[in-house]
Amino acid sequence: MEENTRRSQSIFRSKKFISSLIVLIVLVPSIPASYADRVIDVQTVANVNEQSLIAAITNLQGYPQIFPDNVKYVKILDNKTNLVDMNAGVNGVYFDTQAIYHQTPDGKYIVQVVSGDLKGTTMTTELNKTWGFDGQPGMGTKANIVLDLQTSGFLSWMLNFVPDNSLNDALQNGFSRFVDYAQNN
Repeated sequence: MEENTRRSQSIFRSKKFISSLIVLIVLVPSIPASYADRVIDVQTVANVNEQSLIAAITNLQGYPQIFPDNVKYVKILDNKTNLVDMNAGVNGVYFDTQAIYHQTPDGKYIVQVVSGDLKGTTMTTELNKTWGFDGQPGMGTKANIVLDLQTSGFLSWMLNFVPDNSLNDALQNGFSRFVDYAQNN
């Protein structure tokens, strides 16, 4: 009788162990990553002068007009630190986030997200004058944009399914919208 009890307990422990192992094997890969880091680098040339492009990029209040499907609002919270509050998203999924922007002495424009699921994300844009498409000197702009995308929470899980080339295309599209805005205003 005692041997049967021990055997039953051993079988029960084995079944419990196997069940736990199966649950871990199934559930662990489906748990969203708590943090992800991806770097997307875009280099392009625009047929617009550098100053017009800078004016478009630094016009934060104009972002809802430049990106009507992606930016609901931008509020400047602190002019000294250049802290802004923004509600932005894609395909109906919007996130509130705060960011700080500044220009470095060497002319790079840096936006750093300081809150939300994108906290730690930075986008660095470097613009340089070049020839316009019509051959006029200084009427075009070379752009080097580096997006260091850091995500956490739900957004991290969502972006696991987005390939780098799609993020690259989205960054190119966003830059094109700035160019269009600069050319038309």
